[in-house]
Amino acid sequence: MVRIIRVVLHSLSIYLLRLRKERGHYKCMYLDQTLPGRLLEVGYGNGKRLARMQALGWDVVGQEIDPVAASYVCEARGIPVHLGMLESLDVIEGYDAVILSHVIEHVHDPLALLKTCFRLLKKDGVLVVLTPNVASYGHRRFGAGWRGLEPPRHLHLFSRKTLLRLAQKTEFNSLRSWTTTVGAFGIGQASTSFVNDATEGRHHMTVRDVLRGFWFQLVARIIFYLIKTPARSVY
Repeated sequence: MVRIIRVVLHSLSIYLLRLRKERGHYKCMYLDQTLPGRLLEVGYGNGKRLARMQALGWDVVGQEIDPVAASYVCEARGIPVHLGMLESLDVIEGYDAVILSHVIEHVHDPLALLKTCFRLLKKDGVLVVLTPNVASYGHRRFGAGWRGLEPPRHLHLFSRKTLLRLAQKTEFNSLRSWTTTVGAFGIGQASTSFVNDATEGRHHMTVRDVLRGFWFQLVARIIFYLIKTPARSVY
């Protein structure tokens, strides 16, 4: 019943707040308007995003250090994978795009990661990185219970400014950084109780969690539009 309520409220929030188009961009790592080419996803998890990008015409490959995830994506989805550290991946022809969805916050050396990504890209290739925004409204609202903290799994947290500064230490140019409210429902749903959940090692979704997610999605979207500056940070 709780999951049904979540599906209904989540779908309602997407419709009411006109998030469908933005959600489509987000799910495709903002590459849905880019001419398909060779794409590498670093830390692809269950491979769902790789399959989505493949359906859009991209020639995809994944990199993962988890042998179970690598076996599943390779066998069940038929997608080629590189099992091992990203640094050990060597290519003759660079990639047109490298994507990292909620990966950079988990690594010990984010700068080394970006430099490796740059090496793997073609000269005109693009790197897309998604990560929690430590300067967000969500962090201010939930404090130590904010889902984006996720101790001890998240080793580095970035704001838009610090992420840009990190990228500036590499050879990347044409840098862009922005924030979105697309995932605010999940952030609100999983926040506040997360400190206790991390200690207990589990969390069962409740109706209260779902309502909090719905409320937070609404508030975050309103704030997003009220703050008319390039530094909007609400996620």
